[in-house]
Amino acid sequence: MHRDLKPENLIFRADSGWECVIADFGLAEFAEAEEYLFVRCGTPGYVAPEVINIKDMKTKYDPICDIFSLGLIFHILLLGVSAFPGKTYNEVLAQNRASNITFEGEEYKKIDP
Repeated sequence: MHRDLKPENLIFRADSGWECVIADFGLAEFAEAEEYLFVRCGTPGYVAPEVINIKDMKTKYDPICDIFSLGLIFHILLLGVSAFPGKTYNEVLAQNRASNITFEGEEYKKIDP
């Protein structure tokens, strides 16, 4: 599991036909690891709820947490705005913890079904 997918960690390599590669594996961990070195980790605004809301530091989660992060990246690519539009770190953190994404509002109406 990468556990810190965000736009800054996606790099396009022009020398290989604009291949997209993932960078910065500093928080990566094997899903089957006995114990995670960092349990609650990642960047607010991109972290899966099961990671950001952990209370018991012995809790395990699945690689699907990276798919949630990719969905948030695609949200930005599609709409040009974050799913968690807080203005401060604490606002984004709180919105990310709640993960109440409604897909309602003017920005969503602009998308062709």
